[in-house]
Amino acid sequence: MTLSTPSTPTVAVLILIAVLGHVMAGFWYLAGRRRWTICSRTIYDLPVSPEQIRREFWNSLHAPSHAVWLSLFVLAGFFASTTWTSFVVSVLLTTAWAEIWHYASHRAMHWKSLHWIHKEHHKSHLNTYLTAVSFSFTEKLIFDGGLLGLLALVDLVAGLNVYGVAAWYVGYLLINSYSHANFEMKSPGYNKWVGQVITSTTYHSLHHSRYTGNYGLGTRVLDRLFKTEWEDYERLYARVSDEKRPLKKLSEKVPARS
Repeated sequence: MTLSTPSTPTVAVLILIAVLGHVMAGFWYLAGRRRWTICSRTIYDLPVSPEQIRREFWNSLHAPSHAVWLSLFVLAGFFASTTWTSFVVSVLLTTAWAEIWHYASHRAMHWKSLHWIHKEHHKSHLNTYLTAVSFSFTEKLIFDGGLLGLLALVDLVAGLNVYGVAAWYVGYLLINSYSHANFEMKSPGYNKWVGQVITSTTYHSLHHSRYTGNYGLGTRVLDRLFKTEWEDYERLYARVSDEKRPLKKLSEKVPARS
């Protein structure tokens, strides 16, 4: 098999994907350390152990594997279309499939027989600036393999665009970093409009602190469809965002007002 030679812009995008997770980790470290305004609404007011930070750091060392797997597909000749149409289609298809694949694989990894794959990530009950890049190698392999494998099959029929796929990865790394912060940045009225569909940092924080539920990657759609969303999510969001009152216990819930 003849390997394709990636262009300079493609290499640059792949390098960006390789380093962006750690760049965002550094951003959140500085934001929290210097108490920037975006960190004013803390979700869980609890301490983080030095052991957790060390564990997450070592797990983060293979975070650039996202770029490695995408590079292998590019070298094999996939995602070579250069049209604007293929770019748009690639972005939309990758976004839709990533949401489905993440929900399905994520929920499956909570089954007892498969939880060993996802267990490392869930050792972090409280999110830190490194949690977003703290996964087992196997979990990253499964996520990227399932995501890119389906896209490669589609590419055989209708050519996809590497920059469209890469654009999703860049967005994912940015949003995933934000979703694993311990601060809520979205507005107090967020869940009245866009938040009815799109998740928030608080949304995913509940998944970590309670260990189940709220499996969605970027939307609430599949959690609502399959009834896996935490019932008190919007009330908890309002407490953190509107009232600026963080939670004091991982198991704490926000009861409905009588």
